This record gives sequence, C-alpha cells and structure tokens, in this order.
Amino acid sequence: MLVQFLVSRYGSAVKTADLAFPIGFLAYINVANFICFNSNKLQLTQRENNNIPLDPMGKESLGRGQFITESPFLIYFGVSKIISLLIPLVMIFAGPRDIAVMATPSLILVIAQFVGEQSTGTFHDVLRFLVPIGFVSYRLFCPDTTWALDAWSLWLQKEQAGEFSSSSNYGYYWYTFNLVLAWINLAFAAWNLFGFLLLRVLPVYFDKEDTPRVEMAYTLLPLPKKNQDKKQV
Repeated sequence: MLVQFLVSRYGSAVKTADLAFPIGFLAYINVANFICFNSNKLQLTQRENNNIPLDPMGKESLGRGQFITESPFLIYFGVSKIISLLIPLVMIFAGPRDIAVMATPSLILVIAQFVGEQSTGTFHDVLRFLVPIGFVSYRLFCPDTTWALDAWSLWLQKEQAGEFSSSSNYGYYWYTFNLVLAWINLAFAAWNLFGFLLLRVLPVYFDKEDTPRVEMAYTLLPLPKKNQDKKQV
C-alpha cells in the first residue's frame, strides 16, 4: 500500500525498471525455489522429522543466525533502516517536492527488499541470500547513484540561484541534508554489498570441510583473527 501511494504521488520520478526489477526478481526467486530446489522440501522435511522449528529471525536468519545476536550487527541493521527507510520516508512527506521525488525510487526498493526477505523465510539458503544481494546491487548502481548525483546537481543549482542567501530560508538545510543523506546511502550500500554481504556473510554458507572458513575477528568487518594461521599449523 505504501509503495502504491508513493508511485501514485511521485510516479513520474520512478523509472519502469525500478518497478519491474523487484517484481521480476522476486518472481525469479520463487520460480527458482520451486523448480531448482523443489520448494526446499528436503530441508523443511528434515527439520520437521527432527522436531526443529523453523526460525527465520533466529538460527535461519542472514548468515545462519551468526549475526542476529551480535550487538554490532543489530546496530548496523538499525542504522541501515533509519538512513534508508525512516528518514527518507519523513523527507518525502515533510520535505520539498523535488527532494521527495529524488528519494522515492530508493525507498521503494528498500520496501520491496523487506517484503522479499520476509516472504522467503522457508526458501533455500542460496535464494534467501540472493535477495539482499540482488536488491542492494540494484539500489547501488541505479536509484542510489542517481539520487546522489541529482542531489549534488540540485544543491549547486539552488546555491547558484542565490536561494541559500537568506538566513530565514530553511531550504538550505533541507537540500544540504538531502545531499548528505543521499551520499551516505550510496556509501552504505557499497559497503553493505562489497564488504559485509560478499566478504563477511557469504563465506558462512560454505561447507567447513570442503571449504575451510577463516575465523573473523569482527562481526561486520571481514578481517581475520591475528595469529590464526599459526594456531592452525
């Protein structure tokens, strides 16, 4: 309903691809789970036979539950929702229209990612991990990059037009905050994809015997523990 409202209000700013991607990508995930992984029946049946309840927000969460109880991850998760969902939502309803237009495509993708993650709790691990990878990748290279560049161009236009000269004009704060937030979201998406998801979370899904996993010293940083090689020798 929220996405429908945003599209109806700022539909001119939303590209067809921004709407087609979440629909097509989630359709691909569902079809792949049904055809390639037999609806994940093997894992679900195994858990049912062993009386192990499915816990998508616990042991079956991102990284097989290794992050959900860690304070750094909870802070990281909370910050991501504040800068990518809560603050843009406030800006869209309370800020100038040209700022709302810029933030809307990225916000729609964040909402779609949340829906995708919540609706694939019983899917195979491969597909569940592909959901954040796919959405973050698209946001990074499409709406987030566009938002950051457009915010910078708009800020320069307003400054050159002399609209920031008046001390009573709160537009300066709105457009400056929009500029900062856009670049923060871009930088956060880049780190989330190339640092956290690919280097920190992905190795958790490898088999420990076939693919020995390096023990990391931090929850969010892909940095191995010191003297680890010496201990293994």
